[in-house]
Amino acid sequence: MVLQSPYLARVSRPGQFCLLTVPDVVLRRPLSIYYAGKGQIEFLYKTIGKGTKTLAAMKKGETVRVLGPLGNGYPPLSQNTLPVLVAGGTGIASLSFLAASLSKPGILFFGARKKSEIIALDAFKKKKWRIQLATEDGSAGFKGYVTDLCKDELKGDCRAVAVYACGPHPMLAKIAHTCSWLNLTCFVSLEEMMACGVGNCQGCAIPVQGGYKMACKDGPVFNSRDILW
Repeated sequence: MVLQSPYLARVSRPGQFCLLTVPDVVLRRPLSIYYAGKGQIEFLYKTIGKGTKTLAAMKKGETVRVLGPLGNGYPPLSQNTLPVLVAGGTGIASLSFLAASLSKPGILFFGARKKSEIIALDAFKKKKWRIQLATEDGSAGFKGYVTDLCKDELKGDCRAVAVYACGPHPMLAKIAHTCSWLNLTCFVSLEEMMACGVGNCQGCAIPVQGGYKMACKDGPVFNSRDILW
């Protein structure tokens, strides 16, 4: 979905999200920002329930109410550090925006159930990222989970590395444990159901060192070492 919004295009940062109001649906839908620039903001999502199906059926010229940008994005990359992005499914959206903001290419590990779910790679190819694919059915790249592929690759890499990951919670937990074991910096973007977007409803509380934090207000990006997986 592409929306005309000079304001959002100007102020949005990689890792942030927006809440979209959907007609006849009570709760607004949180969507990661896929791209922001040139007066436009874009969202990449999978049609699953009533909310996303309604959004997908909208026509050119229609309007949608948007609250955002919300949350804290990805921390800046340190100089001379290799960016390693690990995406699971539609988690590629958040990381694609991050990759577009970086001045140098890195490595992308992208996992999906099957080849047809491998999407949004053109921007990575254009900027000459090294792309490593994993599919559960083996129809593209490594057969198995992207966490296994990533673990094997990172074990043999001696460069300074910063890992950024976005995807399903089990994937993020495995990446966090892998990076802890390898003593690597890792930032994860949590995919939580966020109702209010500003921390008031406390419906997206996650356990962290010393208590709880709200994924919408304090995240959705966290240092993986801070989360109690």
